[in-house]
Amino acid sequence: MREFDLLRHIYRSNDRLDRAVGIPPGDDMGMIRFGGGEVLAAVDQLVAGRHVRIETTSVELVGRKAITRSLSDIAAMAARPLCTLVAATLPPEFGEDRARQLFESMRRTCERFECPLIGGDLAFHGDPDHPLVCSVTVLAEPGPTPPVLRSGARPGDTLYVTGQLGGTMLDDGSGHHLTFDPRITEALMLAELLGDRLHAMIDLSDGLGRDADHIAEASEVKIVIDAARLPCRGNASWKDALQNGEDYELCFAASGSVPSEVRGVPITPVGEVLSGETGELPARLCVRDGDTLREAGELGWQHEA
Repeated sequence: MREFDLLRHIYRSNDRLDRAVGIPPGDDMGMIRFGGGEVLAAVDQLVAGRHVRIETTSVELVGRKAITRSLSDIAAMAARPLCTLVAATLPPEFGEDRARQLFESMRRTCERFECPLIGGDLAFHGDPDHPLVCSVTVLAEPGPTPPVLRSGARPGDTLYVTGQLGGTMLDDGSGHHLTFDPRITEALMLAELLGDRLHAMIDLSDGLGRDADHIAEASEVKIVIDAARLPCRGNASWKDALQNGEDYELCFAASGSVPSEVRGVPITPVGEVLSGETGELPARLCVRDGDTLREAGELGWQHEA
């Protein structure tokens, strides 16, 4: 079973949703309208053995990542955080001290990013081999502009990324994926600066190749990424930058002038958006490596059962 095949099956039911649903499944957050306002919501899971190596990672960093990976979805929409809820299933031998450390880390992380932890659920699994699972729900409100979707990229736009890409997880499981700051403030600043010139955005959790392809698919455009322009982290190659995942940077499509940095975070133009009718490209998302143009949409992470 492939993750995105199952998700596309879910998205096919979007037209059956109530009109109060302003953003249906298929973007970084959903949105519902009620009481004259709008609330965005997203849920994500951290699974030990899949997203962190519990044997080599401190409980504090496990709790931090459980929260920040959900907060990154708020950044992707250029929204403002409201609150967080956590449901956790702990292995039977996890222990009370470690459980307290885990939840204190999550609480502190929520406070730091002004998205307070207001509730949730806790369960202990009966199977000693069952991994730690933290399911984190975040709520947000629109920022200075309407939520920035994946579906607004236009031919003629430039594709940008914040920060550096690739090499996020070291051999021992440590690295950037445990210590990143979700780009919430940077996204709000970009929305304020660019206004309606900020056409589409996504956070990079599955790798630039996979996530930029989501923008191309949702926007019905084609995108060409220039390998030579990718801001690679450390010794990472351009292929690492496209496929490693867990960067939690922003990828966005915009027109006109874009600043080279916000709050000290570099912004790099890495590609161009073309019409979906462009026939000479081999795929919806391509990477240009010198004189070679190749398909790039499959370069990235996908869960498979």
